[in-house]
Amino acid sequence: MGAGASSLNVDDVVAVAKQPVGYTPPLGAPKPDTPRVYFDMQLGRGRDATKLGRIVMELRDDVTPKTAENFKQLCSSPEGEGYRGSRFHRVIPSFMCQGGDFTADNGTGGRSIYGRNFPDENFTLPHAGPGILSMANAGPNTNGSQFFLCTVNTAFLDGKHTVFGQVVEGYSVVKAIESVGSRGGETAADVIIGDCGVVKPSASSTSSTSSTTTKKPARTAANARAVARGRRVSALAFRARVALALVAKRPAFI
Repeated sequence: MGAGASSLNVDDVVAVAKQPVGYTPPLGAPKPDTPRVYFDMQLGRGRDATKLGRIVMELRDDVTPKTAENFKQLCSSPEGEGYRGSRFHRVIPSFMCQGGDFTADNGTGGRSIYGRNFPDENFTLPHAGPGILSMANAGPNTNGSQFFLCTVNTAFLDGKHTVFGQVVEGYSVVKAIESVGSRGGETAADVIIGDCGVVKPSASSTSSTSSTTTKKPARTAANARAVARGRRVSALAFRARVALALVAKRPAFI
């Protein structure tokens, strides 16, 4: 457990996670075609774990495709090879929550899908406010797997760290993580990514997209044929997603 765990009131942390918060994604409304990933967060491990809830993040692969792909694959990888089972090792209230070191568990390790490090992709997106997802580094061009979620505007990090996404759901869970942090970054309990992965597109979003790109069928029979075609396409898309998930479980580490 983290420093000061004995004095932690877990019920208070859970209450923060469940408390609705007024939150607007700092990069604007999520785009319909950008990937989303999730963290299922908990305090502690095993039987003693207390679930906090889910954080959903949009990955801006339209601006930072290489960085977004790195994060997405690490969300899909098995425990020990990616984010699943790792912890937020450094949490500073009114600043940020940092995690992603799945090799050393203390902020000194981690690795990308491209090798230990990869270059800064760009600094196009700003550290515009709470909920920003950005890469932690040890200086220019040292991106690995470590990342941080901002809890305030951190514009002073622009040009130094690559922003590649934002929280779109579950910001109250981020606030709960923040509540167990300290000025030195130590946490009062182990903050664990119990599970993580890629969010599948919802049926409603698929339906909405189809309604804007497909002409309305004129006959009932045509409707039936369109539905049948849609089912076949959905089945093919599902098999493709499964194949990609299997590839993601064997990232090309060197």
